[in-house]
Amino acid sequence: MSDTATIVFETHEGHHLLRLNRPSALNAFDQAMLQEWLNVLKGIEDTTKPLIITGTGRAFCTGGDLKKYLNRLDDIAGLREYFDLLAEVFVLLAEYPAATIAAINGVTVAGGIEIMCLCDLAIAAESMRIADGHVNYGLHPGGGSSSTLVWLVGERRARWLILSGEFIDAAQAERIGLVNRVVPDAELYQEAMRMAAAVAKASPSSIRRIKNLMKRDIGGVLRRERDSLLEHFQAPETRERLEIFARRNEKKANR
Repeated sequence: MSDTATIVFETHEGHHLLRLNRPSALNAFDQAMLQEWLNVLKGIEDTTKPLIITGTGRAFCTGGDLKKYLNRLDDIAGLREYFDLLAEVFVLLAEYPAATIAAINGVTVAGGIEIMCLCDLAIAAESMRIADGHVNYGLHPGGGSSSTLVWLVGERRARWLILSGEFIDAAQAERIGLVNRVVPDAELYQEAMRMAAAVAKASPSSIRRIKNLMKRDIGGVLRRERDSLLEHFQAPETRERLEIFARRNEKKANR
């Protein structure tokens, strides 16, 4: 795998490891990264092995690359293509036949929490901080969290996480059922491997059937969010907030 790959995929004896590898952008995904991710998921030959997903550097994932939105707000067809690609990746992840385990290694926002919600299991490093966060940029969910957070933690808690955009720490995430377990940072991958080994003891066909029985209509959720966002992007307030975000990032970069 190339060092410049934004998705690093490894096959180990008892599991696969997929690492989001765009650390300079806090593993925010753009269209090229999503395409790479799609190619990796489609190319997995042994889908009976659990799949561990984690991030490189100090973030798990901070969602879509907002800086690139600014260049595309008038390109409705391009934005639709982007969200359709996102949906294809996320549906494939949700429908992966074996268990999926999110190993949350750091800052996790927006699309990052949505990736975690699509995984069957989640383990968090103690230093993790997590937020839905879309409202902080004048946006709303586009990767499913308008529903997946409700399914995981209940409607009241989900509404708070989405409407406030507030960060919570790993202990809070465990307390409300957002993650299964919290471990010291240095033990995250080892514990994720133990979790993978525990679920791998079951027959692959039973895991696949159980997941089918628990299946939700994530594709429908993603289509509704996409259609709403395509309208929302045209609002003057949305453009203004995204431009403010871009200016703040530019100031930080110039310091």
